[in-house]
Amino acid sequence: MNLGKSVARIEQDTIHTDLENLGFNVDSVLEDSRSEGYKIFVGYKFNPYLAVEGGYFNIGGFHALANTTPVTDFRGKTKLLGWNLDLVGIMPFTEDFSGFARIGVTQNDTSNSYSSNGLVDVTGYNEDGSYTKNKYGLGLQYNISPILSVRLEAERYRLDDLIAHSGNIDMYSLGLMLRFGETEPTYAATPAPEPVRRTEAVAVAQTVVASEPRVLELEDVHFNFDTSELNNETKTILREHVQTLKANPQARVRIAGYTSASGTAEYNQALSERRAQSIKAFLILEGVDANRFKTIGFGQRNPAEYEANPEVLRSDAAKANMRGLFEIIVE
Repeated sequence: MNLGKSVARIEQDTIHTDLENLGFNVDSVLEDSRSEGYKIFVGYKFNPYLAVEGGYFNIGGFHALANTTPVTDFRGKTKLLGWNLDLVGIMPFTEDFSGFARIGVTQNDTSNSYSSNGLVDVTGYNEDGSYTKNKYGLGLQYNISPILSVRLEAERYRLDDLIAHSGNIDMYSLGLMLRFGETEPTYAATPAPEPVRRTEAVAVAQTVVASEPRVLELEDVHFNFDTSELNNETKTILREHVQTLKANPQARVRIAGYTSASGTAEYNQALSERRAQSIKAFLILEGVDANRFKTIGFGQRNPAEYEANPEVLRSDAAKANMRGLFEIIVE
């Protein structure tokens, strides 16, 4: 919910023209173009950059008084309220601070009240209106906690029948936003790799017991944001792994891909699978047999580090989670 001040732009030229066409001289137009307004809204966030919001707004009432010769005491008041549906683009600056821009449509309901001393027929002015217009605005948002944010916004609403038939209203507001469905996530710690165990072959009654399989861990590699392409640093590490694999021809390798928490679970699952496949393709190209590999994607599950705010796309935690891991079983 947001509360704030609203400022109207009243079309004085149209008031002059209307009254002069009726034979009156307009000396001046006095206006009260400031009021208080509020809005209540709900929304849905598709990804860190895009959301949709809709709600109810009441921007207040605005007055105008025309000083004429002869005296008409012509005055009017318009109130504006309605419903809106906005598309919101978001630009994160830091982990908790972001800017946003919005554009949307409004269903306006205006209530008009005009009067005079009888010299001006106000019947046609006192018709209320319901019509569709547009709005746009800019704002800043700061996350106080994972579920509560404070917003500062400036918006412009378009409307008809504001005293002189058309105009703009600017609303400057401050508000709080409560995010439902978001809680502090908890993650199970990734189990540490089991130590290498070696068992010497033992001869017992002419029977040789083979050594148990041993599990090795290779250094993990990392990816840039929202891509499965290998960067130069990753390729350097993978070429070192190629030498290890060639030196252990009996090794079988499972390659696991991961992502950061930014984006939908479905998108991240597919991206993690592509990352695992990209690593596999490079190792094959470097001369390792394709039959030695299996790949799996874990998406944003089992992160290396907890991301307090997934909207910050390149935080240290996000970079740590955009990775590929190896499990090598040597038989």
